[in-house]
Amino acid sequence: MICGRFPVPLAQRGGHLTGPNPTDRGKPGSKYHVVVSTDGLPLAVMPSAANVHDTMLFPDLLRLAQVVCAAIGRLYADAGYDSADNRWLCLRDGVQPHIRKFGEPHGSGLGKVRCVVEHGCAWMLANKRLDRRQDRLGRIILALLTAAAIFIIANRITAF
Repeated sequence: MICGRFPVPLAQRGGHLTGPNPTDRGKPGSKYHVVVSTDGLPLAVMPSAANVHDTMLFPDLLRLAQVVCAAIGRLYADAGYDSADNRWLCLRDGVQPHIRKFGEPHGSGLGKVRCVVEHGCAWMLANKRLDRRQDRLGRIILALLTAAAIFIIANRITAF
């Protein structure tokens, strides 16, 4: 299981689940958090405001992923999700965490599996309504993210 996030800077109208983007001069923005399996299928998706720290959403993402896929052996995540609480949560649930420690130099080996979540993020953003983030209500964004995940899974199933 691989956990990742990607920013959506163009939340022009503001609304629910937007906040000042710390990397884009404080413009309103959002982030989409995605948990994918090792073969690229989305297990959990969650939107958040751009200024919400990733470690706050990690427990909910892990629970959502465990509902879909009960047998999670290893979890790979980037440094944004690094915290002692998140590592303890993984170990408590029997998941071996491979979370890059904040401040560690690159080269932890996460990049070898990172491409899987990057492909998942790209497939999610193929829906231009999600890419441009023009809806004001957070529940609409969550519904669009969920629908995009369902479409990805349905396309994979019909490909066989």
